[in-house]
Amino acid sequence: MNLNNAANINICCRRGDTFTLKANVKDSDGTALDLTLYTYKMEVREYDNGPLVITSSNITITGTAAGVLTVTISSTNMEVDAGTYVYGLQATLTSDSTIETWFFGSFDVVQDIVEN
Repeated sequence: MNLNNAANINICCRRGDTFTLKANVKDSDGTALDLTLYTYKMEVREYDNGPLVITSSNITITGTAAGVLTVTISSTNMEVDAGTYVYGLQATLTSDSTIETWFFGSFDVVQDIVEN
C-alpha cells in the first residue's frame, strides 16, 4: 500500500528577496529524523508538470542530524515574475534510494516594493 504522507504547505515569499524556509522534520512518533541520511530536490513550476520557474540546481537544501531542514533560494534566483506557482520537495534516503515527497503546495511570489 502506498500512502500519501506529504504535507501541503503553502508558501508566500517576496520577489528578489533571499528565500529561507526552516522546518523541524519528525517521524510519526514525534522523533526528529536524522536528515543527514537524505538528499533533497525541490522545484518551482508554473503549474503541475508545467514549465520550471526555479530549478532544483538553484535551490540549496540542507538537513541536520537533529531534524532541522533548511531550504534557501538566493535573491538572484528569486527574480521571477510575481504570481502563484506550485512546488514540491522530495527526499531520497541514501541507504536504499527510497524517494518520498515531503512537502508540496502553492508558491506565491509577491512583488517587491524596493528594487535591489
